Amino acid sequence: MDATVPPRPEGGGGGGDPSAPQAFAVGYKAHGGDLMVYGGGALTLIGVLATLINGQPGFLIASIIGSLSALYFQPTMDLKAPQLGANAAGLYVARVGFIPWAEVAEIHVERKALRTMRLATLVIATTRPFAEAVSEPERIPPLRHLTSRNARMSGGKLRVPLHTLAMNPDVIEARLKALQAASQG
Repeated sequence: MDATVPPRPEGGGGGGDPSAPQAFAVGYKAHGGDLMVYGGGALTLIGVLATLINGQPGFLIASIIGSLSALYFQPTMDLKAPQLGANAAGLYVARVGFIPWAEVAEIHVERKALRTMRLATLVIATTRPFAEAVSEPERIPPLRHLTSRNARMSGGKLRVPLHTLAMNPDVIEARLKALQAASQG
């Protein structure tokens, strides 16, 4: 499913050339987290019913595990919240914040194949330590820190899985590179 951003009527969309600088924001794919959230809810219900029927509180452990799973993966059900975005000024990563293009030293996409799945991960390196490079850190409520996130820090670089997002990874990469090149020249 290729959910590219449609061209804007005022001419800012660029018509369809993915290498032209086009701002974008993309969220999670539809139904990407359904199994974990609804499965956790089902496990909660099964644990409660088994406890009521058998009269043994041990089944409540399954309920707790199911509830925690559903709560942890709940953000993957929010399709309206952008997880990654970019414009002429910089790059936005959910739960990290806004990084100006001047602070981005390198962006590239790592691709892996795992059986029949094609996985793509955006790797972002900054010119300074990440805490200093982020110009507008995103404020996150304390309980939200305990839920799943799409971006992870690893080896001093930020890694954002693109296969979980609603836009084709090749289109994301092309738009990011075009926006970064436009900001430098």
